[in-house]
Amino acid sequence: MSGYNPQERGFNEEYRKTEIEEIKKAIEFAADVTQGGSVVVHTGEFMRDMTSQPWNRKMQDGDYEFLSYEEEPERQVLYMVDDRTGKLITEVRKSQVIREPEFQTKRNPNQGNRLQWVDKDGNFLDETKPEDLFKRVPIWEKEGTKFRSKRLTWEDFEQRANDWNKWNPRERWDPVKKQKYVDPWTPEEIFFKSQMDTRILQARGSSLYHGRFFEPNMEAREELQKALEFYKKIEDKVPPEEQWKLLKQDQKLGRYAGRGYPFIEEERLLPSQIIEKAIEDIDLELKYIHEASAAADAQADESYETLLHVKPVEKYAKDQTSKSYAEAGIHAMQKTQEKHLKDPIFVAPENIFPEMGYGSHPEELIELVQTARKKMVEYLTQPYIKDPKMGWERPETADAQPVPKVVKNPYYQGIDPKKAEKLAEQHIKATFDTQHLGMWWKHFQPKPGETVDKRKERFDKWYMEQVKKLADSGIIGNIHLVDAMGAGHHHLPAGQGVLPVVEAVKYLKKKGYSGNISSEGHGEGQMGEARQLTKTWEAMGNRIHPTGYGGGAGFEGFGAPTRWTDVYQSYFGQNQAPYFVFGNYAPSNDWSLWSQVPME
Repeated sequence: MSGYNPQERGFNEEYRKTEIEEIKKAIEFAADVTQGGSVVVHTGEFMRDMTSQPWNRKMQDGDYEFLSYEEEPERQVLYMVDDRTGKLITEVRKSQVIREPEFQTKRNPNQGNRLQWVDKDGNFLDETKPEDLFKRVPIWEKEGTKFRSKRLTWEDFEQRANDWNKWNPRERWDPVKKQKYVDPWTPEEIFFKSQMDTRILQARGSSLYHGRFFEPNMEAREELQKALEFYKKIEDKVPPEEQWKLLKQDQKLGRYAGRGYPFIEEERLLPSQIIEKAIEDIDLELKYIHEASAAADAQADESYETLLHVKPVEKYAKDQTSKSYAEAGIHAMQKTQEKHLKDPIFVAPENIFPEMGYGSHPEELIELVQTARKKMVEYLTQPYIKDPKMGWERPETADAQPVPKVVKNPYYQGIDPKKAEKLAEQHIKATFDTQHLGMWWKHFQPKPGETVDKRKERFDKWYMEQVKKLADSGIIGNIHLVDAMGAGHHHLPAGQGVLPVVEAVKYLKKKGYSGNISSEGHGEGQMGEARQLTKTWEAMGNRIHPTGYGGGAGFEGFGAPTRWTDVYQSYFGQNQAPYFVFGNYAPSNDWSLWSQVPME
């Protein structure tokens, strides 16, 4: 629902729209054939590493509780996206080491005594201003006849991001709320910024190198042009020899000509022709300066503008996802009202496999639903919203942060905010899949010397912690009840596997959950008719109540309910059928085909 298209390696608005339309069709179908309920959507909004997520705790030995793979902390790739196009434009590897020029610094007592860049006079520079980047003084190594560079690792950028968020908080403007807000720097943004700053400096340096010849050449051309006019006027009146004498005496003109001094008299050429040739040479020089310097400046400006629009994929994708679910939630609300349904239709993102990305972890699922609800409230209550097409206002100055365009809200209904919040809660909920949560066992890291049983005990404790978080968040509207034997994608009836799914559902019921519960024991019918349902009933401790029709024990119409095991897979109170039967229950001795077709 974020619009991420893996084939294009980017976010595509058309692709996002297609996904939304699929959900809307499912909502319309549900409105036609049901009295309300869930329309389930698998999550997996974008790829993200596990080690940098706030829900991933560190254990006592310093290792992470969850890992995608063993080398993830050092080798994970973080992606950056251009919010103007949705394209992934770069990737940041945690194992990557980069170098940047080392500049003169001194400790700033006004910023926690931290090292800060200074100009050639020792004045502190503003790290956030582009113009101050060019005032930094690189450190010269006389022995090596080169400028010193600095080696930076991922830990350096994490520290720099912390410093910048403390001392250089980035403020952006919300055009809808008409107020500023703080947009924290991330290590990957600082990493990318360092690379782009170096690229910008290189382009600016190239521009300055070529541009320093611009003014002298223009001055020379102006003087040569004046001289050309003079000599053109006297060509028919003064002999060539006298013209050459005048030209050779003009030392300043010789320097401007760029051909050395004194002028060398060339055979059969008049001074005016020599000057014209000198002007042609200067014009060629100026053309090269124009092309090289202007292109370098344009490259620097483009790099800086890109820097203003590049953000971590997480920031971009979460915003896109919340918009999509808000649109789907509003559609579910409208169809519920249009069809006068008994229960509200709600879109229900489901926690999918851990390796599928954002939304699969319970805390991510909670965040996804809560942000989508907030966005739906905004759409229902605000007459104007940020342009869903990601349009941008042109900043007043080159270094200004771009501001999103504001457009008329097509979903605006003037609903009271409190009522809008209630509607959002009714039409955007979550589907909790008990087995998908168990698949996190695959990534659950063992402690040194820990047995499998102890690890499983610790995992079950974590499992129930997540169930309690989901219950407290109030987002669950639908449950897929399914068990498993391990970390794979299995579909066993509740109680037939090793996950604490029975305990989880009983806890949720105790906390007030009253929504649908679907048994997902796929294929269990091969092992016994309706086994996926009956085994679930058995695991949940369901009772068989008297029918009032009389009969065997427990069915007289009075007394205590019969236990499930007294009846299920039993034969007259026994847990298995007898080895033989007789009388009216005995089959005929006449053998026949199962199809009852007579033998010829």
